Amino acid sequence: MNSCNSRTHRFLLQIAEDLSSGDVSFPTYLDAAVRIRLALEKPDLTIDTLARVLLTEPLVSAKVIRLANSAALNPSGREVTDVKTAVMRVGFSAIRALAVSVALQQLLREKDMAPFMESARALWQHSLEVAAASFVVARRLTKIRPDEALFAGLVHDIGHFYLLSQIARNPEIARDDEELYRVLDEWHCSIGHAVLSALETPESILTAVKDHETAFADQSPTSLGQVLYIANTLAPTWNPFAGASSYRSSPVLESVASIIGESSDELNSIIAALGH
Repeated sequence: MNSCNSRTHRFLLQIAEDLSSGDVSFPTYLDAAVRIRLALEKPDLTIDTLARVLLTEPLVSAKVIRLANSAALNPSGREVTDVKTAVMRVGFSAIRALAVSVALQQLLREKDMAPFMESARALWQHSLEVAAASFVVARRLTKIRPDEALFAGLVHDIGHFYLLSQIARNPEIARDDEELYRVLDEWHCSIGHAVLSALETPESILTAVKDHETAFADQSPTSLGQVLYIANTLAPTWNPFAGASSYRSSPVLESVASIIGESSDELNSIIAALGH
């Protein structure tokens, strides 16, 4: 942390304190994600109630139906057109992911993000690829719920997005690319964990996101963290803020890469549902 100047350090500490307080005012681009999170945490939540909540969020509703009709979730080709049926098909964690995808797309459209647009779009593409690959790997190779893996994959770098949005509003904090990349590299894990905690993300996903850069290349995936590590490592688009790839080949990675390659229709349909 000492590499940051004192003003930057104070700014980052304030962000961390605000997030950890549990009384944080999220940027408007997270409104839909927060509203849907509040609905999902209710113990008596029913499919009907959730469907009604989603109908008040048309962008999220459209994505729910699109994902439900994707090649990954609709191999029979029987399309659904109503939100309730789509909810039953995609799962609650996938709905969290779709709400976050709407939020991040809105962030990318903000005027303040213009100086970072190229890198931010690459980060978004990377997140989509990791989410889709996590879904496929979880379903094909593990007993982990694919919708949970999808959500973990989409939010694994949310600390980068959140920090980028804050720096975009305070350009004096990172006045050159070197400082920007250093801040994002040093703080994205702790800030990302704080953002997800404030959104009351399940502990299993918090742990997986925290561990997603830990090497599991020589092990067949059995945990969500391992699935996320493999999907992150094999994503065609590298996170532009993550530095050089430490990728090293292994029989496990080669085997999973082959499975992912065979699942291109599923992958592309998930990316399209999340990203459009």
